[in-house]
Amino acid sequence: MRSYVAIGFAVIGLLAARPADSFAQDSVLAELYGHGVHAYFAGNYQDAHTYLTTAIDQGTRDPRTFYFRGLAYTALGRPDEAKTDFQKGAELETTGADRVYPVSTSLQRVQGTSRIEIERQRQLARLAARTRTVRASQARYEQLQNAEGQVLRNPSRPQPASAKELVGTPPAQDTSDPFGGDAQPVEPEPAPAETATTEPADNGTDLFGDSNSTDAMPADAGDAFGTDASTDPFADDAAPATEGAAPADAPASDPFADPFG
Repeated sequence: MRSYVAIGFAVIGLLAARPADSFAQDSVLAELYGHGVHAYFAGNYQDAHTYLTTAIDQGTRDPRTFYFRGLAYTALGRPDEAKTDFQKGAELETTGADRVYPVSTSLQRVQGTSRIEIERQRQLARLAARTRTVRASQARYEQLQNAEGQVLRNPSRPQPASAKELVGTPPAQDTSDPFGGDAQPVEPEPAPAETATTEPADNGTDLFGDSNSTDAMPADAGDAFGTDASTDPFADDAAPATEGAAPADAPASDPFADPFG
């Protein structure tokens, strides 16, 4: 009886002195686990059960706590409860532990049928975890395959944008483009009016003459200057030669005659 009271005060003291941070909480839970293990190997199975149960109730994630409480249940003659703790410890070790714990090292001193049962539960838990992992991977693979097949059967093509979607702010006009903008087309200039054509001059009209001048003289009007047409205006004023002039001795027709006799 005194041992139970002492254990109760020790547990209360540990919980009361526990700081609020998570590291201190882990330290307190580890200390409770340590006290339970020492009590178990010392043969104090009820004290071990008390320490380990307190650690479990405080939310420990150490699977070794369940293993050793199961061993305490076995020693106390409660095999069903022992098997349940072995299963919980194996599941926590496989999937729910907050970190890796040295389970095998801690169980080195445990032998016999109890150790065999613990190892069997650990193996079953590992197989169950592997099965869940394989099924999850297979489900993800099938989901990807179905999605790929859906895409191949119904390829999604981008639809053309509607006219409303294309309406937006008009672009700025480019003044460098002679064909752009809103400028109106230049109308062609009208053809110039036809001017009156100048009538050709009369053939009988002197373009350079005076309108008051007299008509031109006819061709047979005679010499306008009053001289004889046979008179050479450039002839010499000397009297013409006499008719009795002696001809030259040599005939004029002889080209080889001596003109000097």
